[in-house]
Amino acid sequence: QQICGMDVNPNSDQLVIGANDNNSSIWDIKDFSNPTKMFHLKHDAAVKAVAFCPWMPNLLATGGGSRDRNLRFWHTKSGTLINKYETKGQITSIVWSHSQKEILVTFGFGNINDRNGIISVYSYPSMKLKVKIDAPTDLRVLSSDISNDSRSICTAISDQSVRIYTIWESKYDLRNSNYDNGIFGSGIIDLEEGVDSTINTIR
Repeated sequence: QQICGMDVNPNSDQLVIGANDNNSSIWDIKDFSNPTKMFHLKHDAAVKAVAFCPWMPNLLATGGGSRDRNLRFWHTKSGTLINKYETKGQITSIVWSHSQKEILVTFGFGNINDRNGIISVYSYPSMKLKVKIDAPTDLRVLSSDISNDSRSICTAISDQSVRIYTIWESKYDLRNSNYDNGIFGSGIIDLEEGVDSTINTIR
């Protein structure tokens, strides 16, 4: 069915596609003229929000629609579901921080008790809520994108407005995978990805 979202990993050798048939898929695009499907990732609703981690190329986050509402994390070399985190609304976009181990999620339709929550920022991998932005009225974020300096996001809102939020102030750029352990929730995958378990946890 219809493609809802796409992203390419930092190494430009994998493509993820989110679709309206409650699935996403990972493709090997090393040979761009002959892409090869690697994995088929099942969800419980349409998948619009897909995003590769900028500082860990084989870490992927996907977000489910209104009947799913789960944020899923995948190891893209093996197709392994690392973790699943239930949210309170339809996930419409995902943005990874380039300076902190954090992930931003935007929401469309939410539940009755949290109808105005449109943006949440979580630490990764603990998924501790760091920032929550509520709308003054019942609004939905339709999509978002990160700024060139990786500090702000631009959001398309259901009231026909575009709003810009500054989220991260740090100039520090996480550029490689050698950070603290627990990224993938598996000692075997951490070892394969070169994650150093001797390094202290950073934000």
